[in-house]
Amino acid sequence: MEPNTHKAFTSGMLLPELVSVRGLAALWILFAHTTVMVLPHAYPHAIEYSRIVVDLFFILSGFVLAHMYDPAWKEGRFRYAPFLIRRLARLWPLHLATTLGAAGLLLGARMIGRDLDVPHTFGNFLLTNGLLHSVWLTDGLVWNWPSWSVSAEWIAYMMIPLYFLAADRVRGTATRIVVSLALFAVASFASHAFLDENLVSLTFDGGAARLVPSFFAGILLRRIFDDVPALSAMTRPVYALTLAGPIAVCCALVALNAPYDALWPPMLVLVVGLAARATWSAPGLLRRPTLIWLGDLSYSIYMTHGLVIMTLFKFANWSGFSATLSGRLVTGVAVVVATLLVSMATYAWIEKPGRGLFMNGVEALQRAVARSRRAVG
Repeated sequence: MEPNTHKAFTSGMLLPELVSVRGLAALWILFAHTTVMVLPHAYPHAIEYSRIVVDLFFILSGFVLAHMYDPAWKEGRFRYAPFLIRRLARLWPLHLATTLGAAGLLLGARMIGRDLDVPHTFGNFLLTNGLLHSVWLTDGLVWNWPSWSVSAEWIAYMMIPLYFLAADRVRGTATRIVVSLALFAVASFASHAFLDENLVSLTFDGGAARLVPSFFAGILLRRIFDDVPALSAMTRPVYALTLAGPIAVCCALVALNAPYDALWPPMLVLVVGLAARATWSAPGLLRRPTLIWLGDLSYSIYMTHGLVIMTLFKFANWSGFSATLSGRLVTGVAVVVATLLVSMATYAWIEKPGRGLFMNGVEALQRAVARSRRAVG
């Protein structure tokens, strides 16, 4: 028995499952990084595979942007400058706030005669706030260290016409799948051959290159939905398989100690299943208001959790509280709770209003430029 009727998969329709999974993915990263701090010398090796979650973010990003902007692109209505301004308004206010927060922590630590033992320089500060800290220009994960992926995203946004032009050349479902897998395979091989790293391990040292196959695959996956109406009529068993299958495959690969890159292909299946679920009119677990709310908080969770971890565990180390497992466990729980509270505050007071202030500032600047041109004319 089918759970409900299906709607057509149309551009601009809400994708609640993708929103919820984005929030769960942010929580997963928070838990993974916290676990490493709680068990610094004994955390399960499986935790290392959590890095694939960032690549899931990249696939989702390409999918969602194609979902939003493909019609305008195909109809010749896409405008590059307004697109970049909107994306920068989405990313930069919170990014700047967290970088300044990291600077405040650094100064505070130095005032009490301590240091944070990370490469914080003025040059790195400028590169970070210029969103250039994922292209081999910094000497490590600097300032707010998770934000390297924001740099990678921004570089992809600046290249969005090239991505769309390339996607226009790849037609047919089978071709798009083959190209997605082949591009990742080539990028993975190049990363191993020239950098001696798994592709999904690159951060400041090539994170922008790491993003390319995932972001492009997301765009191609979205276009597959336009060509394969059957995806919009996915049945309950097939939907369950698209979720359970990738998870089972990833668990098996982790158990086999496979390379990190091996977990990437299952992410494509997962995204397809989650996106297809958007056509169902019936409610579902991933449409619970709490999970949607968590998805809305995901960027704030991701951008603040590193600072919270650094702050609480540094104080625990300096006080000797982290000398015992119980002390580290208490600190870890405090990190999770504090991150959720801080992310709620930054979402309400920085992320959301920051977008509006940024756009208002751009519009005011445009009006001022227009007035000066009229005056000169």
